[in-house]
Amino acid sequence: MKKGLFLLFLALTVCVVNACTDESTQNRLDQEEMAQVLADIHIDEAIIQNMHLGNSDTALVLYHELSKQTLKNRGFDSTQVAKSYGSYVKDPAAFVKLYTRVNEIIEERQKNAVAKKPAAEKP
Repeated sequence: MKKGLFLLFLALTVCVVNACTDESTQNRLDQEEMAQVLADIHIDEAIIQNMHLGNSDTALVLYHELSKQTLKNRGFDSTQVAKSYGSYVKDPAAFVKLYTRVNEIIEERQKNAVAKKPAAEKP
């Protein structure tokens, strides 16, 4: 009897864990969408950091406004992105792949920005 209850409990636990895992990966943004959003957000952060604002509160307000605008432009809300991010964090392999792609996107954008600069401005 104890063995049967244990097996039943084990089976239910496996089902619950699978259900939670499937739901969290099922509703998250796909890797490319999420990588584009994160690249935008990290670029926004870099822009604000390079402004050398004296007040960290001002930088924080500016960051939140830029982030809201970025998400609005991409057609996402902060809750959706936060849940997706949390889902990627729970899956380390997917998280590493995601941030590998984020780095690639940032590097591509940086190369494109340098290529578009007039010759006199290039270092």
